[in-house]
Amino acid sequence: MKKEKFIEINKNGWNELIKSNKPFSNTILPEYGPFLKRNEDKINLMPDLENKKVLDLGCGEGESLEYLYKKGASEIWGIDISEEQINKAKKRFPLFKNNFYISPMEKEIGIPNNYFDYIISIFSIGYTSELLSTFKNCYKYLNSDGSIIISWTHPFYYCLDIVDNKVTINKSYFDESSEIITKGPDKVNLVQKNRMISTIINTAKEVGLYVDNILEEETILKDDVNGYKSTFWRKEKVVNCPSTLIIKFKKIK
Repeated sequence: MKKEKFIEINKNGWNELIKSNKPFSNTILPEYGPFLKRNEDKINLMPDLENKKVLDLGCGEGESLEYLYKKGASEIWGIDISEEQINKAKKRFPLFKNNFYISPMEKEIGIPNNYFDYIISIFSIGYTSELLSTFKNCYKYLNSDGSIIISWTHPFYYCLDIVDNKVTINKSYFDESSEIITKGPDKVNLVQKNRMISTIINTAKEVGLYVDNILEEETILKDDVNGYKSTFWRKEKVVNCPSTLIIKFKKIK
């Protein structure tokens, strides 16, 4: 799928989801993934937030940033492809309203370079059409001691399905092609890329980021998401595979 079409589908999809005002699965800090036994309060990947500057890629309505601001972050910035979400984020943070940008994360925009202590991407990195461009931007935005923390569905979890009450493998782990998914009760179309762990790490390395920590957390056995039963997050699958991959990268000095 061409980059332009990829971005268009996601921009329209996220705007539609927010306008509908209906519940959909959404991961925000302190959670790094659906139903994980541990969250940031216990994992502590950002132990020193006092007076730190934070940028959120795929910031949504700013919920994760609100958590970090309450923990001591001095500045919060956000990028999101959805105008509807950015408008809500600005209303949440009138003091920082000029720090929020409507943009795909792979596009370089007027974000300060060599500035941020932390960049986060909580269940949004799979919505970038170009991982390399996104990581290049992150490297520019981070200060010399900065970190980027990403979480996304574990790439092998996407290979699992349930047939006749049995967990099966129905997709190749090596398949990194664009994939149309649906989200929310109205089955709104979005497009994502589920990349192998090696692809994520090697792409980060290419731009000058190295792995500081990588986590594959245990999952609580439940499959109810915001009041409706998910067909994707299933307890039968999480006993066989982590649901979420979390990686913390540091900038190579």
